[in-house]
Amino acid sequence: MIAKMKRLAWQIGSILHRWDYAYVLPTLARLPLSLGFWLARGRGICRSALGIDWRSMALGFRHIAKQSTVGLKILQPDANPSQINQWRRQRFITEGQDEFDAQLIAQRRVLDLNCSFTPKNWQSTITQTNRGILFLTLHYDSFYLGSLFLAKTGIPVNIMSSAITHHPKVDKAVQHHFEQKYRGSEPYLNGGQVLDMELGLRPFYRILEAKQILMMLGDAPVLPNGTKNVIPFLGGPRLIAGGPLRLAIKTNSLIGAYICHCEGPGRYSMQIHEPKEASLQTIESIYQFFSTIILQDPGKWWAVDLLPQMPIVES
Repeated sequence: MIAKMKRLAWQIGSILHRWDYAYVLPTLARLPLSLGFWLARGRGICRSALGIDWRSMALGFRHIAKQSTVGLKILQPDANPSQINQWRRQRFITEGQDEFDAQLIAQRRVLDLNCSFTPKNWQSTITQTNRGILFLTLHYDSFYLGSLFLAKTGIPVNIMSSAITHHPKVDKAVQHHFEQKYRGSEPYLNGGQVLDMELGLRPFYRILEAKQILMMLGDAPVLPNGTKNVIPFLGGPRLIAGGPLRLAIKTNSLIGAYICHCEGPGRYSMQIHEPKEASLQTIESIYQFFSTIILQDPGKWWAVDLLPQMPIVES
């Protein structure tokens, strides 16, 4: 009897999950920015209370909430349970903000958004390089919109995505959400594209060889048999995917980084780590940049569940 009740509850939850992505999120993005923003935060609070996101619903159990707790305890071992719970709640709110951002993109509202930059002369620094630039970022705050703000340089911006969002277990409404997000981005990228990494690396080599910008995520775990680096990051030397550094070196490109913060309805800010020569020293500087920002506000790193997959390497 209990098992049947659980199955029924999950079936009802799956229907509500589908309606959430098919109807609720698009409706929020059509509202005045301030109203949509605060309702999106409320949606994130509800999802935090339930401990669900699209990956949890796809797999049928709430693993992201549990793994986020584990990651936060590794990140801040001295934090009390109340603080850990507060950061975990913020993690779901922040992921919800990113999903709201995605629907703003789908609704062609990017030009309604304002963004400030640090440093202020970042555009001239980038446009004068005449080389490809690989930008790393994290699943932190409004990271995806940041790639569109990079297009203010006038240089084509390209984004490495993943086909995992179209896995058969992922609800069709969620798949459509991501398709709207990616295809809706491209008109703002100065001729750049959003390309799945599963297509192979050759397209990404061509992008950098053409002296364009490529955005990649820097908090993806090392793939099996993948290139790796050992980098000081969040309290210790950790195994980090080495593909970005190898890609930049082979194309004679620079490596930079950014973090995009949501400051309020329609207001964003970008912290730019100046692009420099591709080297292990540059990567170490970038991950120090990331570490400082994460530790200032751990709840906004909504990939904290991945931290256990970046183990400290014992010397």
